Amino acid sequence: MNMNMTRRGLMRRGAGLAAAGAAGLGLPAQAAAAAPVDNPARVPAGTALIDVAADSSRWQAGVANQDSSTTLQGIAFDSANGHFYTLQVAGASQIGYLRSGSQVAVTASIGGDVHAESGDLCLTRHDIATGAVNGYMYLLGFGHGVSLGVQPASGGNPAYVWTEAGSGRSGYGQEFVRFPFVTKTVLWTSHPSVQRFGSPDPAATSMTPSVDVDHDILLIRYALGSDHWFAAYDLAAAVATAGTGTLPAPLARIQQPPLHKRRADGTPDPNTSATFQGFTSYGQYVYMLSGDPRTSTPSSTLTGIDKWAVHTTSFDLNGTRNDPVTGYIASTHSEADPAADPREPEGMAIHTGAGAPRLCFGITNNAGANRQFDLYYKV
Repeated sequence: MNMNMTRRGLMRRGAGLAAAGAAGLGLPAQAAAAAPVDNPARVPAGTALIDVAADSSRWQAGVANQDSSTTLQGIAFDSANGHFYTLQVAGASQIGYLRSGSQVAVTASIGGDVHAESGDLCLTRHDIATGAVNGYMYLLGFGHGVSLGVQPASGGNPAYVWTEAGSGRSGYGQEFVRFPFVTKTVLWTSHPSVQRFGSPDPAATSMTPSVDVDHDILLIRYALGSDHWFAAYDLAAAVATAGTGTLPAPLARIQQPPLHKRRADGTPDPNTSATFQGFTSYGQYVYMLSGDPRTSTPSSTLTGIDKWAVHTTSFDLNGTRNDPVTGYIASTHSEADPAADPREPEGMAIHTGAGAPRLCFGITNNAGANRQFDLYYKV
């Protein structure tokens, strides 16, 4: 047996299971049955693993995005230039404004103004020291914004942003793209500056990207039926395939381990799936964020799954360090931001400009029409 294959991976090969999963989702059975090949496990090893059980430190509090009516979804850093970027679903008022002018003609096929269906996003650039907004774009018809990647600006070239795209009326991107960041502009998915790429699998849906610039890795999370997978690519090799429809061979391709909500004692409940909230990678390691919002009750008095609403998990893309039963290396709850209301975890990214890499994640800290978030990190 290939040491990188888990029990779930072996079970995933069964055509009967794949067909059943496809039927449950209303997908063609043949699409869900196309399981990926064994993990090639070629991500260069040797990177230090960040301990997800380490204490969480608050870096910034009360960070506001360009669009204050919706909450944070994804985060990415341009550490070299002192910026970080956030994605959020665009608010209804912003969508109405954007669709009322010259963009109407080119976005007619996206659908209505309901942001959850049309996939309209607001991309905000922040100052890394203060969190202040110093640039923004609106992306029409792109997706939900769970994750994004940024290649830093350099040599007179702008930063390039990787996101999902082409949501149709599903709200989640069915492909991934790359485009230059140009502040105070609006992009639609067919804009000439938007570079398109091939798919990690012919049956893949709901694709979201992340970029590890220190190790030149593009990581794509995608769905096959009811399962999720990760595929890692050499970043430069992937960029070179823009517009060709064919990605290079992956460095690694491995099924995401299952994530579960927590019981009152902090142990996983195998019957209840966790709410996925973000991911990032550094070297051969992937880090995932999960959890649900909780409101109006201090963390110190909570019991049950609400007490463990913020959860971080790590696993090895090469598969060699993953537990053969759970599929991951470590998974733990976080006590970060206990007073935040609604305290919903959102977005995960690596910052490398402060010595040791920081595993960063956001937690929303208020509701209503003035949404903000607090930025936390682990080292």
